[in-house]
Amino acid sequence: MVLTTEIVNDFKNFIKKKGLKYTSEREEILKEILKSKDHFDVDELYMKLRKKGSKVSKASVYRTIPLLVEAGYIQEVYKQDARSYYELTLDKLPHIHFICVKCKNVDEIIDKYLAELIQKEAKNKDYTPLTYHLEIFGICSNCKRRV
Repeated sequence: MVLTTEIVNDFKNFIKKKGLKYTSEREEILKEILKSKDHFDVDELYMKLRKKGSKVSKASVYRTIPLLVEAGYIQEVYKQDARSYYELTLDKLPHIHFICVKCKNVDEIIDKYLAELIQKEAKNKDYTPLTYHLEIFGICSNCKRRV
């Protein structure tokens, strides 16, 4: 894993190159995301920050997320109920998301063979993949038991 200070410095440079102001709020948002192991949406991230006593505004969170996507630190994983869910992309192998359409739970399967297959096929087709994820929508075992 890349050190948090390196990521923060890289993001600071990214923001400045775009001609934007680097703020303590943006840094706080980035650091919270770097601690995250789960998928999240903007409102969840905002509430998590507020519960920790942060004074970060919701508008700052909404404005920072697209910048973090553009910088390559996070990616949109899926949309559900008009909400976008994100995940940290640093040091992450290709993986599959199993998304329950009832409870919205997301389970991941990370498989090194999937990464090898993607790289092999990309090489065969002289293709440079930039990002990828696979989503499988269905009903999880907990929801099946409730039916």
